[in-house]
Order: sequence, then C-alpha cells, then structure tokens
Amino acid sequence: MTTEPTTGAASGWDQATYRCGRCGAESTVTTEEAYLKAVGVHTDAHAVWDRLNPTERDGLVSILRTILSAPALGFEVLALADRQQHAGDGTQPLPPPAGLGKNTPQPDSSPSNATARATE
Repeated sequence: MTTEPTTGAASGWDQATYRCGRCGAESTVTTEEAYLKAVGVHTDAHAVWDRLNPTERDGLVSILRTILSAPALGFEVLALADRQQHAGDGTQPLPPPAGLGKNTPQPDSSPSNATARATE
C-alpha cells in the first residue's frame, strides 16, 4: 500500500463536474486536486458574499471588475497602500475575516508586498 496520492488517469480520473447546490454554478475539472480546489474556492466565495450587505456587494463587485480587468492596476493599488501605510496616513489594517477556508488567497505579509486595507 502506498501513501502517495495518485493523480490523473492513474487514479481513474477523466473529469468531474462540481455543481453548487446554492447558486447553480458548475465547474468541470480533470484532476482530483483541481476538483478539491474548485470546491474550496467556491465555498470561500459564498462565505465572503454572505458576510456582505447589498451595498458592500455592489462595491466589491465594482472594485473587482476594475482590478481584475487590469492586473497592473491591482499591483499599483497595493503599492499605493504600502506607501500610505508607511507614510502613517492614520489608517489601520483590518484583521483577516474569520471562518474562511484555506483556499482563500491571503495577503503576502513580506515587507516588499505588505497589504493593508483602510477602515471604513
């Protein structure tokens, strides 16, 4: 018996489709690892969405559409946040949200890429 997980065709995987019972989203993947990641990330997205009120949801969606359409803009916003934080603009970083899974991207805490979010 081996303790190493098998992947791909060796484990019998061809493809699998995850269907969310809450929103109907579907994701088809070809490995068990990708399936587990898809389920985890989608579950985390529901956890974030559920914590927001309608106004916050609209704002978040608007910000994400802008940032994700221009990745360089995202890096510049993070760099600006770093400069503002180091300049002592009086903002305090928010603690990470509680209850999110391990698949939720977390800010890089290295000095070259420290992130902070201003309190509202």
